Amino acid sequence: MNQEYKTGDYTVGARDVGQGTHVEGDQQPGLRPSANRGRVLRFLVLASCFLLVSCALFLALRGFWLPAVGRFLVCADPLQPADAIVVLAGGGPQRVAHGVRLFQAGYAPWLIVTNQPLNTPGIRVPYVELMRREAIWQGVPEEHILMAPEIVRTTYEEALAVRRLAEERGFHSLIIVTDPFHTRRAQMSFRDALKGMGIPISVQPANPSWYRPDAWWQSQEELRETWTEYLKLILYFLGYK
Repeated sequence: MNQEYKTGDYTVGARDVGQGTHVEGDQQPGLRPSANRGRVLRFLVLASCFLLVSCALFLALRGFWLPAVGRFLVCADPLQPADAIVVLAGGGPQRVAHGVRLFQAGYAPWLIVTNQPLNTPGIRVPYVELMRREAIWQGVPEEHILMAPEIVRTTYEEALAVRRLAEERGFHSLIIVTDPFHTRRAQMSFRDALKGMGIPISVQPANPSWYRPDAWWQSQEELRETWTEYLKLILYFLGYK
């Protein structure tokens, strides 16, 4: 006896069910063709070769691009006499020392020092006062030192503080002294802050300096300062001044 059963749109006999008749509505998709597996394999091989070649080029050309990374951060404008020399806050004693040398060489009659937060335990003197004392100790007469007392947290804020002081004093040209790795961003910040004022600037890297643009990856401190400076440059381009 071949009793029929209705299942949805299909009519299947009991004998057929018992014999394992395949119901079209329950058909499962088959496996991927072997051609697809071949394409995936070829892609993986090509990707691996590309990665190996890229790594080889990366290592072979490191003598070119690694120094280029450091050199990009460093810029030095033509040095000409100006109304004042600005020693930017931060860094080591090389900034003040280079500013003092330029002052003693007659490049400007005024030395400006700027301020920044100072959270050193046991020191209650403002940072700008410490820089003023350092400049005096290195030979700059006290009456030729000007202080921008506003506490600044970025180079752009520092440039705005110097701008206000320059307006008060009637300065028409400035020499900016900072560490070599900081000169690129300092140049951008001061040009933006002084835009429209007609005050030319000359950015000068402190020399001698501990920073080596051609070998910055060989010490932990130089490596940290280099990548930190690039991060700050990116943020500056994004509008975080």
